[in-house]
Amino acid sequence: MVRRSVIVSSIFAFVLALAIAGCGQQLKQENEQLKSQAQTLTDENNSLKSQVASLKKEADDLKAKVASLTQENDNLKKEIEASKSKAKPAAKEAPKKKTTTKKK
Repeated sequence: MVRRSVIVSSIFAFVLALAIAGCGQQLKQENEQLKSQAQTLTDENNSLKSQVASLKKEADDLKAKVASLTQENDNLKKEIEASKSKAKPAAKEAPKKKTTTKKK
């Protein structure tokens, strides 16, 4: 009886060792695949971070340009109003032409 349990235990240990050895190869392959995927995702993440930084800078540049153009537009409107206000009094001061009718 003791001998039988030793044989069964030995067979069980041998089968277990084979299973672990077979699974070990699969685990190593899966581990390598996961490492590769992790590296790819890390590279992609870094690329996306640099794109985000670039787009934020571009957005800031565009905001500054819009602010500059808005200021320029406001200044031009003020100049137009100033020109109109200067032109109106000059037009009022100009004498009106008398209409003459020719006699026939």
